[in-house]
Amino acid sequence: MPYHETKAFLTMLTIITFDTADMDLFGFLVAQRKSRRLLDRQTLMAQCLRDRSLMAFVCQSVFRACRQRLDYPGLHSFYAMVMSQYIGQLSTIDNSAIQFIVPFVLDGLNLGSKDAQAAAYMVLGSLATRVTLTEDALDKVLYAVAKRPADVRTMAMCLVQVLQTQADAFNSRLPARFLSILAGHTKLPQILCQLAESFNVEMFMRPLLSSLAHYAFTSAELSQFLAAMVAVLPVSYAPALCERIVAEYVANGLKNGGPAEIVDIVQLRYGQQLEDAIGAAASGSERSGDREAVHRLLYELKARGSGNKSGVVLIKETATTLYLSINHADAGIRLVAAKALKAIVTGERTDVELARDEASSLIVDRLAQDDSERVLEVMLSLPLATLVDAQDLIPALVSIIEEERVPIGKLCSKVLRNLLAIDVQDLRMYGQVVSALFPYLLKSTDTEAATKAVYKHLPGSTFGKHKGGWLACLALAELDIDLATGRFNKSVTRVLATELAAKWDVLSDAQTGVWAAQLQSANRVGRTTAVAVGAQAVKLLAKAKDVSRCVAAASLVVGTTSDLLLGADSSDATSQAEEETKVACDMLSATLGVVSSVIQLQPNQWFTAESATADSDEWQYRNLLRSTFVAIASRAGKLSNSDGALIGRVLGVGMGDEWAQFLASTWTAEASSALVKSRSLVTFQALLSHKAGGSSAEKIDYQTVLPSVIVALGDNDARVRGAAVACVKTLHSLYPSTATEKKQLSSRKSLAADEQTIYGYDVFYGASSDKLQYLPTATVAKFVAMLASRVDSMVGDAWAVRNELGLILNRGVCSGSGREDAQLKLNSQGRNSVAAFLLSHVVATDAVSTWFQTRLLQALELVTSPAHVLAQLYPLIGSHYDALKRTGGIPLEGGSEDMLVRALFKACFCEANAQQLGEKGCWPAFLGFVDGLDSAPASGEWTAKDRATAYVQQVALERLMADGLVAAMGEAAVTEVTACLFRVAVRGTAYLAPAEVRQVALREVYTRVGLDAVAAADELSEMAAKLTLDDSDAARAGKRARAQAPSVASAVLPELGTLLEYMQCSPTLVHNPTLVPALFSLLSAFVSDVGASTEYAKQLVLGMLTRICDEANVAGVVIAESFMRVDVIVQVIRTSVRPQTHNQTLLLLAAVAAMHPQVVLHHVMAIFTFMGANVLRQDDEYSFHVIQQTLERVIPPVVRDGGAENAGPVLRVFVDALSHIPRHRRMALFSTLVRTMGVDAYAPAVVSLLLEKNVRRILSRGAEDAGKERDDIVSFALSLTHELLPAQQIGSAEAIVRDLLLLPSGEGAEDATAEQELFIDVAHMGSRQLRAYRLVALDFAHQLLTGRQFRAQFDRVRATPEINARLSSATSTLLQVITRLNSVAAERAAEKQALQLAYSVLDDVNALMERRTFVSTVVSLLEQSDLKIRRKVMSLANAKLTEFNVRLVQSDSSDIDEILGMLEPIAAIAEQEPMDLGEEEAACKQAALLCVATAAKKFAVLRPTLFTGVVRAVSAAESLGSSSPGVASAALVALAVLCNELGSRLIPSLPQYLPQVLKHLHGVVGRYAEASEDDLTLMVAALSAMQAIVENMSAFLAPTLAPLFSCLLNPAIRSAPEDGEGEVVALRKQATKLTDDVLAAVAKSIPPRLLLPAQFAFYQKEASRQGATVIVPFVEFIGRTAASLQRNQLLQFYKPLFKFFLTAFDIARNPELSLSDVEVIEQATLDAFMRFVFKLNENLFKPLFLSFLEWATADVAAVLDSVDEARRQSVAETRLRVFYRALNMLFDKLKSILTPYYAHVLNTTVEVLNRFAVARASIELQEEADRKVIPAPSALWHAVVGSIYQSALHDTTDFWREETFKRVYRPLAHQLPNTKAEGSSEQAHALYVERVSKCLAPAIGQLAAAAGNDALWKMINQEVMLKSRSDVPSVRVASLVVLQALYGKLGEEFLILLPETIPFLAELLEDDNGLVERATQETVKVIESYLGESLQSYLR
Repeated sequence: MPYHETKAFLTMLTIITFDTADMDLFGFLVAQRKSRRLLDRQTLMAQCLRDRSLMAFVCQSVFRACRQRLDYPGLHSFYAMVMSQYIGQLSTIDNSAIQFIVPFVLDGLNLGSKDAQAAAYMVLGSLATRVTLTEDALDKVLYAVAKRPADVRTMAMCLVQVLQTQADAFNSRLPARFLSILAGHTKLPQILCQLAESFNVEMFMRPLLSSLAHYAFTSAELSQFLAAMVAVLPVSYAPALCERIVAEYVANGLKNGGPAEIVDIVQLRYGQQLEDAIGAAASGSERSGDREAVHRLLYELKARGSGNKSGVVLIKETATTLYLSINHADAGIRLVAAKALKAIVTGERTDVELARDEASSLIVDRLAQDDSERVLEVMLSLPLATLVDAQDLIPALVSIIEEERVPIGKLCSKVLRNLLAIDVQDLRMYGQVVSALFPYLLKSTDTEAATKAVYKHLPGSTFGKHKGGWLACLALAELDIDLATGRFNKSVTRVLATELAAKWDVLSDAQTGVWAAQLQSANRVGRTTAVAVGAQAVKLLAKAKDVSRCVAAASLVVGTTSDLLLGADSSDATSQAEEETKVACDMLSATLGVVSSVIQLQPNQWFTAESATADSDEWQYRNLLRSTFVAIASRAGKLSNSDGALIGRVLGVGMGDEWAQFLASTWTAEASSALVKSRSLVTFQALLSHKAGGSSAEKIDYQTVLPSVIVALGDNDARVRGAAVACVKTLHSLYPSTATEKKQLSSRKSLAADEQTIYGYDVFYGASSDKLQYLPTATVAKFVAMLASRVDSMVGDAWAVRNELGLILNRGVCSGSGREDAQLKLNSQGRNSVAAFLLSHVVATDAVSTWFQTRLLQALELVTSPAHVLAQLYPLIGSHYDALKRTGGIPLEGGSEDMLVRALFKACFCEANAQQLGEKGCWPAFLGFVDGLDSAPASGEWTAKDRATAYVQQVALERLMADGLVAAMGEAAVTEVTACLFRVAVRGTAYLAPAEVRQVALREVYTRVGLDAVAAADELSEMAAKLTLDDSDAARAGKRARAQAPSVASAVLPELGTLLEYMQCSPTLVHNPTLVPALFSLLSAFVSDVGASTEYAKQLVLGMLTRICDEANVAGVVIAESFMRVDVIVQVIRTSVRPQTHNQTLLLLAAVAAMHPQVVLHHVMAIFTFMGANVLRQDDEYSFHVIQQTLERVIPPVVRDGGAENAGPVLRVFVDALSHIPRHRRMALFSTLVRTMGVDAYAPAVVSLLLEKNVRRILSRGAEDAGKERDDIVSFALSLTHELLPAQQIGSAEAIVRDLLLLPSGEGAEDATAEQELFIDVAHMGSRQLRAYRLVALDFAHQLLTGRQFRAQFDRVRATPEINARLSSATSTLLQVITRLNSVAAERAAEKQALQLAYSVLDDVNALMERRTFVSTVVSLLEQSDLKIRRKVMSLANAKLTEFNVRLVQSDSSDIDEILGMLEPIAAIAEQEPMDLGEEEAACKQAALLCVATAAKKFAVLRPTLFTGVVRAVSAAESLGSSSPGVASAALVALAVLCNELGSRLIPSLPQYLPQVLKHLHGVVGRYAEASEDDLTLMVAALSAMQAIVENMSAFLAPTLAPLFSCLLNPAIRSAPEDGEGEVVALRKQATKLTDDVLAAVAKSIPPRLLLPAQFAFYQKEASRQGATVIVPFVEFIGRTAASLQRNQLLQFYKPLFKFFLTAFDIARNPELSLSDVEVIEQATLDAFMRFVFKLNENLFKPLFLSFLEWATADVAAVLDSVDEARRQSVAETRLRVFYRALNMLFDKLKSILTPYYAHVLNTTVEVLNRFAVARASIELQEEADRKVIPAPSALWHAVVGSIYQSALHDTTDFWREETFKRVYRPLAHQLPNTKAEGSSEQAHALYVERVSKCLAPAIGQLAAAAGNDALWKMINQEVMLKSRSDVPSVRVASLVVLQALYGKLGEEFLILLPETIPFLAELLEDDNGLVERATQETVKVIESYLGESLQSYLR
């Protein structure tokens, strides 16, 4: 229906036949069909409006197609448009229309298709715009829309449209069921809100939101849905939603009081709108009767929102409106509410009752939260102290001041007044109030009013009366507030300070806490006040000489103020910050000045650690000074002038000249920060600069500070290094530039004249300063100058100072110095002096500053001054060691003490000091340190000495690993170290150090220290000798003696094991061949001992030997063969029982084999036999590694020297042990084995042995038992092969298959060559095993080449030259195997399976071969002399040609040229002259010709020139003319293909092959009856070739037509039996079919001008004289020829053809033909004639029709030779029969076109009917003469009656009008009494009734239907009913059959004649004949079915 406006639809209508029942629905389409008009949309819609059932049909058809998944988009759009137009064109839509449309809409919505639902949405939208649906209908529709949408967005748009047009349907409330469905669509809220932003959907959104707000209070699901909507809802919808929420909340609250969570979400998103809605509801409730209840609910609603935001405690009973107002966002409303609250509280208003706690809550909330000054002013004017509890009021009032929500002025005064009015009893609250009042105790311009308020109300407050309180002191002091600000503040400060100083120890925590808190307060005024009070208190304490409390107070003040300075940014330039900083600095300065007046510092104590006096006042004062300096120096940003002044004050108070010591101790302190260090250095540099600017008499040499500066130069922070650089430069400026070197003073007396110039020369470090050495001024000046020249590079690198010191003190120069810097050089004496000077500072600071010592030593670590180092630092090691032994305390790892000890060891025991260590006896002491403890402490109790010794041992061991130390000591030292480390290892004490000692791994020491191999060998040899002696002594002793005597081995073996473990860590030992003899001696000593300790020692020895041999192999070093005792190794293998020992032994053996293979070769079988029985069964990684190493080392020499003779047994060892090898180890093991031995040579061997193993197991255990293991072995073999490269896998498969050629072929045959060349054990394999092996080997090759894994590997690499070569070789090998198997397959059936597998493998190889490789392989194999191989090669080529897909390549592709490269040699084989055309050679030629045919079929069109030349080979005498039927057949097939593909290109060669084709054809036809299978095959091939020739070269075949017809129409072909089975019968059928195909090709291809004359001539000469076997195919031949005529040819030849057909129709005149032959010929001629007639147009057809009619009705006497009347009548009847049969066939095809032509036939029809008619009631009533004349109905009768039926059926032109009807109906009715029929009476009756029911009754019924006139129906009914009164029962039955046919054709319309029929039926119901009675009853039922009621009442 969607295509009703197309011509295709109209064409479809012409072939559709509508049932009568459907005419009411589709009757309008018949008119469209008759008028040949397209069905436009308007007509369709008009019909739908007239007949609603048509609209229903359209909808149901669409839905049915959608349910069956036959829909398409156009179908749904058609439905939507038709339905929408239908709705739009309805004048009115009433309830019936809605009830009709809505079900279809619901059906569309229930479909799952997106397009179907979209169409339903469109229809629903159209309906909604036309009519308002009922609530029930809309509920159903909305539910269906929302239930299962295919697209949510489209659904949403539909809902918007529908609900906006149906706004009044639900009274603004949507159904809950519908909303629940919507809630299930999670994306819907976002979509709806997007639509709301883009379109005007207010009429949809408002009822939706209103409904959701209503249901949200009772449904959690809808509440969540509304929440999702609110999250994305445009703000324009918020007011209405909030109003609805408030209204619903009130309504639901009045009902059940249950709030919903949706309120919280609305409050968060639309708080203001919700506030407005609540206010409106509150205002509205004033006029309602339930005002209080509504107010309560509004309060709850507000409470939810407010509770979520601010935590306000709300009033729940009364004055809710006041609460709402006082919490309003508008400050004006709050002000009004505050005044109202004041009126209520003060009693001005009495209409509202307000409880105290409610008023308190409101007041506290406003005080704590409000920022409106006017509101706060009203609140502060209330009597707060009486209304609010103190614990609530004080925090609220304090927050106003702290948060500065009011300005300092009048309002602040009110706050303070209210604070002082509170009666405070709690000390904690007292402190809060004091803290709030503290900033206002002193007057200032800003706080004057507030201060006056405080002092005004203080005396009368509880604070002024508090005993001991600060405020009470002020109240008692009765200060005059009107005094000047300065005087007043001094008075207040003095009062507070006096109170603080006097009661320092007894002041409560709250008061002192207030003061301390004010020191750190954020309030500027509070801080100023606290600072002033504190400073004044310190002065008072100092004045009272109360030193302790003065220092304590000063410490608190200074500490707190220092914290303030640290927190302040010194770069803050604001006036306020500067003022605060200045005040703080002044206070600190004053405080320090005061304290210095009461404390005197001891001199030169800044570097001294005085922890014992840490609690003394002096120490506290020193700490006060340092902490003050640190606080200032730690401030961020640039220091101010006040900071500088304060630093000067710190350095000036009581410090004198010790400022340099103080600063140096600060920047060298470990705890100092980088900022403090840098500023300390800057301060020092500034003071130095100041000193440098003074008089010369004041200049001092500050060389004592120089080491501290050097330490700073190495600091990790660049700021510290930069400050130190500045110090160096300043120091350099202090020294005179003209200074020269003077002689170094080694004693203090020689420098007596200069002592006063050196700063702190004897006191700088305190008491230990006497250890310092000093430098002459010239020397230090040059040293400083050299440093100053390179200090700039030290700023960026912390290591630069070490490098520079190393250059200066080692070489006397600095980096980058040139000739011009010659004066910046130090001679050796100067260098030694400087080094000694710096080291003396290390010594002097011992026990003073370990951090300083460590850093200075690190700075000097590159300096090499052995004499000074050992002389000055070595004693420190001893002293520290002694101290550790006394205290027993081990330095903390990484601590300063630990770092110092390690630095001292590093400085003393280094490569540079090697000579001095030996000369001064330090080396033995160092080895003593390394030796450590002789034994571990008893019971684990460590003494102080033991702990110190253990710690120093670890330090010494760490130092021993220093690069070059041991080597620099000489060979003797190396030997000593080796012996020492051996002792340490054997003792084991190195690992028994206390837990807090950082242990050095002894293995690491062995690794990094080069040991003496000779000494190690001697040690091992000594141990071996002990073991050997012990064994010999034990052998000589008796059994009891051996049991009782302790064994030497028990003592030696543990030491040996330990020593060997450590020796393996030494690189100088483990790779040294010197140890080999000693190690083999050890191995030999305990080879037979299998104890646990001995086995472990064996493994260690074997491991060392293995490593030594491996290293030698890598380095190319050959160890003497005499050292390699393989016999001992083999003995160890045999005697050891532990797998670990076996593994180590095999590894050693592999290493030895790599060096001396000949030595190992003698023992190889013993080794591998052992491996198969033991090691291969181990399942661990190490054993597997051992096996790999053994294979890789031992196998190559075995293969190289012994070849396959030795390799075979080795491989069999591994294969035999397969089942014992762990599964997950097998693959890696065998892969290694194959790779090691050689993949190409031995991979196939391994697989062959595996397959042999598989065969033996199968045959020994049976297939079922061994099946699983068999699959396992084969799978493993496949997996192993897959580990190889693809080319290697192919080679392995070929090698396995090639070995099959070496297997014995006969039963019991023996082949010595096979035994020698094959790895499998052929000698012990029987014939059964050999056959099984062949199958397994071929099957393996097949599985390998077809496996997915191999194909994947092959696809990755594709064809390489190597792969191509291997595939080519494999093809040749397989062909040889196939040839050999073919030779024995006929004799032994068991070989057939192997042959099939071989062919499968060949196909696999062929599939892998690249095309070019395949072609070259084929060409080379075709040169072989073996004909069998050549034939198989051509079979492969044919298969490859068949598989080639031409469509995938271009016509000029090189792929085609490649594959056609094998065509020439193949064609040459077909053409070559046979030597002796035997069976094999003929088969070879046949295969070659079939290849040519296949190639021609694929490529002849693409390469015509090439294949044109191939025709010569095909048509040669050796091929096409061959005497071999097979060869000739193959040649004919090839020729057929060539002709089909090349066509006219083969015309020049036509004389060569056409005669031979005809020759073969005639030859086989001549002996067709006795033709063999080969003959029939040859004939089939010849017919195929002939068909190709005819189709492609028809214009040149005229001379050959006659002989061709003789062959093709030979009666032998048609008369040969084709029934049965067998190849011969199949070939005969095929030959017959091909003969017809050739005739058809001739008819179609050869021009009619050549063909028709030849056909007519052949008919006259031969065909007409033959029987039906020739005439029938010939007539069909003529029919095909006629059907193939073109229009112009038809005009030329239609008359001869018509004449021929008339001649053929007269074939009945031939008396020699049987009746059956005549019928066959007649039918065939009619079929051919129809082909001819259907080609004619109307102009040709009409005269031909009339001529045909004339011929049928003409007098035949003239054409008959005989005058016999019977003969004449027979011929005449035959002609009429032919004519009427042809007429009926024409009716079947031409239908209504032929009906008008029936007018020419009508007379003849009536005449023929009258001939068979019986006028009486029955034929028995006729006169006897007439009875004989009336013939029995014949074929002519059937044809005539059939023509009446056909003409009436196809009557569309009212042909059967009254005139024509009246001429026919009576003769037609008179056919009923003619009951003549052959057979018995029963048979005659059955035949008669069948004739009437099948032929006569349908004709009469169709004639009545065509007439369409009840008057005419009455005539025919009367005639038929009269026949029902016949005396013959058969006629009565026949009349009832006709009556049933009339009702069946005309239906209810024929009931008009029922009254006339009733009497006849009543009579017939009482008929005596049972058949008549039964037929009558059936007729009555038929009538009743149309009548709709029973006839019984009429028939009674």
